[in-house]
Amino acid sequence: MSSFQFQPLRVAFTCADPSQVPIPVAELVAALPASPLLTYTEPETAALRVEILPDATYYFYRRGEEVALAAFRIPVKKPQALPRKLVRLLEHVAAFDNLLNLQPASDALSNVLEVEFLQLETPASGSRPAEVSPLPRDPQGQVQIQAGRNLAIALRNRALTPVHVYVTVFDERQCSVGLVYPYQPDFPARLRPGESVLVGSGPRYLLQMQLPEDAETTVDRFKIWVSSTGMQPGIMAMPPLGQRLEPPSEDPYGSGSRLDREVRLAILGRAGSTPMPTFAEDPWWCMEQAVKVVA
Repeated sequence: MSSFQFQPLRVAFTCADPSQVPIPVAELVAALPASPLLTYTEPETAALRVEILPDATYYFYRRGEEVALAAFRIPVKKPQALPRKLVRLLEHVAAFDNLLNLQPASDALSNVLEVEFLQLETPASGSRPAEVSPLPRDPQGQVQIQAGRNLAIALRNRALTPVHVYVTVFDERQCSVGLVYPYQPDFPARLRPGESVLVGSGPRYLLQMQLPEDAETTVDRFKIWVSSTGMQPGIMAMPPLGQRLEPPSEDPYGSGSRLDREVRLAILGRAGSTPMPTFAEDPWWCMEQAVKVVA
């Protein structure tokens, strides 16, 4: 088993008028399928609270938040289907949180990758390289970019050995994760010693930053992963909450690398029966960068 552990998402169900809900709360909780990603508790200790309305609408609230993370109306003809649908949604939130919060056991690889977030001025073409400029910063020092502009991420391997690099972007508003690099899950992500790559440089793949509808600003959280051995990164991609989350595999092993095993444990809640490689043998590291998108 893994030495890496995560805390299951603590969930509570509440309702203003128990006599009006489709299924009594205690009966609903008892019917929820067991999940390694979830545990059920009282509202005072819950990280996520589900408020049940009489019209079969379920509002998800994070702890301390007055604005709902999401709301779903789940009318079901067969009452036994409701617990499965709720657990699927809750597991999505748990997997998103676990992946966002996943950190390495040590900073063994923290110095091997040079990273710079930039603004793409002119995409690369067959005859010339891309042109980039530094990202501006807001008065608080946070890097920002105007909606509609293209982001570029410069990566360089400073190590004397090859490394594998992956870039993901987290949308906390939708609980979605996009795989930014490699551009396709089966594309190589290996950087040789001294090798550089400009992610989003074009001409085929661009990172155009967008704002949600009716929003003047948002923050996208990028997470860059580096590992001594490769992984199967498609497992990290998640659609917006409410769209069916179907991992590319229920396999807890993937490529077998330490990073792949820990990512799958965070997302699937299962470690597999064989031991993970030790962190000393197969280290990995990650860093985060918040990018503010403005109108």
